[in-house]
Amino acid sequence: MQRSDPFVLEPSQVRLEAPGEPGFKIEFKVLASDTAGQFTLLEWALDPWQLGPGLHSHNFDEAFYVLSGLVEFQVRDDRYVLGPKQVAWMPRNTPHSFSNAGPELATGLNVSAPGGLERIFAAHAAGEPNPTEFGVAFHGPPVGSDRAPRNPSQV
Repeated sequence: MQRSDPFVLEPSQVRLEAPGEPGFKIEFKVLASDTAGQFTLLEWALDPWQLGPGLHSHNFDEAFYVLSGLVEFQVRDDRYVLGPKQVAWMPRNTPHSFSNAGPELATGLNVSAPGGLERIFAAHAAGEPNPTEFGVAFHGPPVGSDRAPRNPSQV
């Protein structure tokens, strides 16, 4: 697999926009095909109090870098609330999930290695099962922040 030619993206440009869930936006900035499969880089945004994916694991590494807002991560049985400039590292096969832990938009970057995370989102969008080579396993429901208002009218 070859690498792409160099490129520069403006803030509004993406290499691939993943069809996400309402309130959870995903934009791929660097694809596995750009890096000879070494990594994928995406930018994500979670609406206020938005749930992320269910508790899951997979056989690739991920680093999450929070740009804005508060994000609650569950790593195995432990929970952490991260803010801007904080990092969450998920080595492969670590059960994890995340959600927006605040009343403002939360944004961040995700690097996954090896690359190919975009293929999981493409399969999901097509209604197909996850590609088996990524070893995706689900362990529980999405993690809601304990900080979230209990009454929807408080949002």
